Amino acid sequence: MKTPTDPCWVVDVTIAGEVAVVPAERLSRDDFLLLVWELLDGTGLCGVHEGSLDVDEAFAAGLTTSAMVLDAAEGDPDRDWVAASDTITAALWFGDEAGARAAAAILAPLDGCQVGAIRREETHDWEAEFRAGHGPIDIPGFGRIVPPWEAETHAPSTIGRTTLVIDPGTGFGTGLHPTTRLCLAALAGGAPSDPGAQGSALDFGAGSGILGIAAALQGSRVEAVESDTRVHDAIRHNAALNAVADRIRVSATLDGVPRAPRHDLILANIVAPVLRAHADELCSRLAPGGRLVLSGLLSADAPEIAALYRRHLAAEPIMTELDGWHALEFRIG
Repeated sequence: MKTPTDPCWVVDVTIAGEVAVVPAERLSRDDFLLLVWELLDGTGLCGVHEGSLDVDEAFAAGLTTSAMVLDAAEGDPDRDWVAASDTITAALWFGDEAGARAAAAILAPLDGCQVGAIRREETHDWEAEFRAGHGPIDIPGFGRIVPPWEAETHAPSTIGRTTLVIDPGTGFGTGLHPTTRLCLAALAGGAPSDPGAQGSALDFGAGSGILGIAAALQGSRVEAVESDTRVHDAIRHNAALNAVADRIRVSATLDGVPRAPRHDLILANIVAPVLRAHADELCSRLAPGGRLVLSGLLSADAPEIAALYRRHLAAEPIMTELDGWHALEFRIG
């Protein structure tokens, strides 16, 4: 999405799953949204917002089976609720009223695209509004997560308390989700007394890299595995913000991570089906005396996953819960 200039004019349009740009040719909504820039060339189109649904709205519409969702890249395949909607209400931004009205005249005849309001959007400080919604986050037992623009005002990491810098605009995982908090609390509970102590850590389903970076700040060498290659640069960016870029290597799959040495710490904040599918592989990569932290589990999932990993590791998990989400920590030896 391009950022509109301020002030600007907005055309609200309701778009069906298919749109007929010409009578004999119907385009999917995604293809139409790509074509709209060409279709409205010369009108001054400067931004498109496809709309959004929060989890409660998606649940009420039947687009997700639960109002409890995990903020992680390895989420459910139907997580793009906007795309799954029969219709969406998009906002098209223009630099002036003439451009907005010209665009509305072009779009109005199209079957599958209904033009709604044409309105003037007052000036906003978009960056200030974004920053206001992403302030410091305190994690009991761990420390504080801060955005880059507040990093200089907070103390650096010290024994027993960690300051972690995460750019909220670069990927999954800002520290707000209960599963992230559970993992960070578990990580802090097993932190070495010497923050320079060396060890090997695996962050499986890394997202923004937040858990792997936290481990790196405690001295670990980290293998971050994230299937969504679009956020690999975000992981490296966040690692650089915390001066641990030299301790983190990013891969798309577990196949890209050497099997030796095995890991002293494995963090996997994903969803139950992924944890179930990778149980053998994750357990085989855990070093003797190591710790395995699993999260992304709802109450219905936790007993099954606990039993599965208990059989592999011959150890009882420590279970913690926050806002209906569960984490399991296995300590071997």
